[in-house]
Amino acid sequence: MTVAKRVVVACPMEEALRERIRSVLGPDVSLSFLSDEPDSSRSGTIRNSDAILCFFFNREIRPEEYALLGSVRFLQTISTGVDFLPFSSIPESLPIACNAGGWSSQIAEHTLAMILSLSRKLLPLHEELRRGCFHKEEPVLRTLRGKTAGIIGYGGIGKRVANLLRAFGVKIAAVNSSGKTSDDVVFCGTLDDLHEGLRLSDIVVMSLPLMRRTKNVIGRAELAAMKSDAIFVNVARAHLVDEEALYEHCMTHPDFCAGIDVWWREPTWGGGDFSLRFPFLDLPNVLGSPHNSNSAEEGFADAAVVAAGNVARFLRGEICSGRVNRDDYSESVPG
Repeated sequence: MTVAKRVVVACPMEEALRERIRSVLGPDVSLSFLSDEPDSSRSGTIRNSDAILCFFFNREIRPEEYALLGSVRFLQTISTGVDFLPFSSIPESLPIACNAGGWSSQIAEHTLAMILSLSRKLLPLHEELRRGCFHKEEPVLRTLRGKTAGIIGYGGIGKRVANLLRAFGVKIAAVNSSGKTSDDVVFCGTLDDLHEGLRLSDIVVMSLPLMRRTKNVIGRAELAAMKSDAIFVNVARAHLVDEEALYEHCMTHPDFCAGIDVWWREPTWGGGDFSLRFPFLDLPNVLGSPHNSNSAEEGFADAAVVAAGNVARFLRGEICSGRVNRDDYSESVPG
């Protein structure tokens, strides 16, 4: 008799989503939800699981329960970024996978919205209209056709952004971990080639994970390598970018535009209240959003289903995506 594999979902889920997860995992998997477990049975449920599916790991698994993870075979996050995980407290024997591409559709659409808004100067023109100024001919607005977009982090999100931009006649310069791709691009390199990719690009999109090597990967030198009128959009992690350097560059380069969805101090992942060291939002060439590029109808549910599919592949002994190399991360890296 085959023993059913045990999967524990650590985050709260509504019944409709629970049914979708059950369907993805299949009838041979026993599914439990920590939110249903009394304190007296949580330890046993965690210890006896084959895989755990979580979202806000730090809030869903209690610190005193970390030691129980030693017998778990697989930890899958619903989030794409994993820089917030307490790696030193998670047993080294436990494989971890992020949700590669699970949120790509909505984040790509948000990125495109920022690029279009900045290129067409929608926010400042709206403000002028509100003040009674009707400037039809000025400023001269940009078109995307024929431009080049540098996608810094050409993974699930980056590729989805590229596909949307190609429909506008935009050429793609890609930066990824291998420096190779079979996609239609005018340039492909690694972070070692970053400056070359930046110099080529009219639009720069940050979709990198935050790791030891990528913290402050965009600083003064990288900003100086960009075109003076580049459109820069960060939908990944704030700490990929030197905060002071970006503010100064936006101040001194009025034709340069920045779309910022992720912030250096924000409540996501328990990072504290939103606050700014520099008044980015007072600048006419900056467009901000409250780290909600991943928000969409059924967005969380769809991402959870993608993550559950990865768990199912692991349990079947198949190749799964998003495997995390712990050596790439440091808990001292803010995120």
